Amino acid sequence: MKSKLGTIAAAIIAAILIVGGLGGYLISNHIKKEASLNQAMETLTLEADESLLNVEYGDSFDPASVITSHEGEMEISGEIDTKTPGDQTFTVTLSKEDQFHQTAKKVFTYTAHVADTKLPEIRFREESFVFETGSTFVSEANVESVIDPVDGPLEKAETLDKGKWIIEDNISLDTAGEYTVTVKAMDLNGNETSASYPVLIVDPEPEFGLIEGSPEYPYYIRINRALNTVTIYEMDDDGYYTLPAMAFVCSTGDATPLGTYNTTDKYRWRGLFGNVYGQYATRIVDHILFHSVPYFTEDQSDLEYEEYNKLGTAASMGCIRLCVRDVKWIYDNCPSGTMVEIYDDFESPGPLGKPDSIIIDLNDERKGWDPTDPDPANPWRN
Repeated sequence: MKSKLGTIAAAIIAAILIVGGLGGYLISNHIKKEASLNQAMETLTLEADESLLNVEYGDSFDPASVITSHEGEMEISGEIDTKTPGDQTFTVTLSKEDQFHQTAKKVFTYTAHVADTKLPEIRFREESFVFETGSTFVSEANVESVIDPVDGPLEKAETLDKGKWIIEDNISLDTAGEYTVTVKAMDLNGNETSASYPVLIVDPEPEFGLIEGSPEYPYYIRINRALNTVTIYEMDDDGYYTLPAMAFVCSTGDATPLGTYNTTDKYRWRGLFGNVYGQYATRIVDHILFHSVPYFTEDQSDLEYEEYNKLGTAASMGCIRLCVRDVKWIYDNCPSGTMVEIYDDFESPGPLGKPDSIIIDLNDERKGWDPTDPDPANPWRN
């Protein structure tokens, strides 16, 4: 009996030892697997350039471009629609298998910010207009295009709204004045922009009519300020200044006044604004004179030759600049009291046209002289 009890006890003790050993093995193996998985998780790393998450509306965008480096197999889920403004998310999953064939995974979530910062583009055919009263003008016809850089052409409408453009003007073609035409546009995402151009409405210049002359004043002088041309008229057989006799090219300026005046004083040399000097000056009104292109000093060989090459363009402070030959002709042949009319005509320089101006070669050693100066010392005459 004692022998059987001892055998049973030994068997029980052996079983306990076996079970305990197996349990210890299982616990130890679990710990190793958990440690291995944690170690694999630690190796899953990722770096990203989050500045690339600011995405322009309509641009191409690849979520993978944000990831600058990573450890582990990478899988990206989610697409970014760059034609839909706002925040959109995508996920990056990194995975790696450890030595026990367990898969470690980490998930990173990023938010892309899609924003439309590009304004609609408005293009005009012409940048400005000048019309006479009574003209016909359709402001919309000057609009070449209104286009969103991403969505394309916008639609003309009466009221400004998304995807639309409107035109605003207050032009009265029967009333002289300065007007503005404005186009406003809104893209599909609500971005607004505008652009404008000026329209000047002027009263038509009265046609050059009959002006009665006088033997004391054989010539009448008209200056087209717009096209920098002087036309000299002489009297016809009926005593009116109707016969165009000659034309000169000139330079006017922003301060050249419109109107009709009578010449007064004459000066062989005249000091001018800017400490320069002009030859053969004739006063038209106030500080406005006929004079030659300026000289640095009262010396006929000290010409501002670069200014000379501007004859035919608006280049003066308001006076009427001419070459020496032409301004001397006025000085010699048009007595004080001669009538001078200054007007604007953007279409025609005058009945005799606009003469060509002489261009001085700035490398020529004779450049300090006006080529038309009749002085015998003028090297251009030799």
